[in-house]
Amino acid sequence: MKYFLSILQMYKIVYSKDSIFDLKEISNYIALDNPFYSRKVINKIYSSIELLEKFPYIWKERKDNIREIVEPNYKFRIFYKIDENVIYIISIFKWKNI
Repeated sequence: MKYFLSILQMYKIVYSKDSIFDLKEISNYIALDNPFYSRKVINKIYSSIELLEKFPYIWKERKDNIREIVEPNYKFRIFYKIDENVIYIISIFKWKNI
C-alpha cells in the first residue's frame, strides 16, 4: 500500500548541508578536468534525485530507514531518508566499486 500511495503524491526533497557540500565538491573536482562533463554528471545526479519526488520507494532500503540510490553510469551513491512526505538527501559520494 505504501508504494501505491507514493505514486499519488509528490514528495518534497530537502538537501542536508552535507549533501550540498558533496555536490559542490563533486562538481569542482570534475570541473578541474572538464567543466562540461562536470555539469553533465551533476545534472544526472539531480535527475536521479528528482525521480524520488514521485517514486521514493523504488530504491533499496538500508538500515535505520535510510535508502540508497546507486547511479551506475557515473558511479555515485546517494543516501536519503523518507519522513512522511519529505525526502531528506543525506549524502552523495563516488563509489569506485560499482
